[in-house]
Amino acid sequence: MTIRREDEEIADESGRRPVAEDRPIARDDSVVEEQVVHSSAGGWNLARGWIRSLGAVSMFALAVVATLLVGRLGFLLAEANANNGFVNFIYDVSKPLAEPFQGIVANSGNLEYASVIAMGVYAVAALLLIAVLFAITAGPSAAGEKVVTSRTQQSERAVR
Repeated sequence: MTIRREDEEIADESGRRPVAEDRPIARDDSVVEEQVVHSSAGGWNLARGWIRSLGAVSMFALAVVATLLVGRLGFLLAEANANNGFVNFIYDVSKPLAEPFQGIVANSGNLEYASVIAMGVYAVAALLLIAVLFAITAGPSAAGEKVVTSRTQQSERAVR
């Protein structure tokens, strides 16, 4: 939300604008007007919020997928016991993520290239999606702007 404040002094009857040193003001004798204009948030701001939330969910999903694939690759390289419950869980959950990339490059020893390729492909796809979502919502929005205008007028008694 942007707040813009404008102060405007109104001249006295002689047409002279008071200078700061000239004007001892008794707060009881001064008249202050204040106008506040607030435009409510429109539909675009709501859509912008949802699109940004979708981008955050995409980042979270990328982190989960990358963590699973790194775990799979680490367990494969360490020759972890596949009969262990946790290791077996990681293998089972990450297998569908790496399977589309099997056979692109032949595995060498314990290094499964499909997991490495999958991490790269999923990272690029997610980052492109997030970049597009944030580019859609990057434009400025005037909705929610507040304009505050203040005018101070001094009475004759306050100036004397």
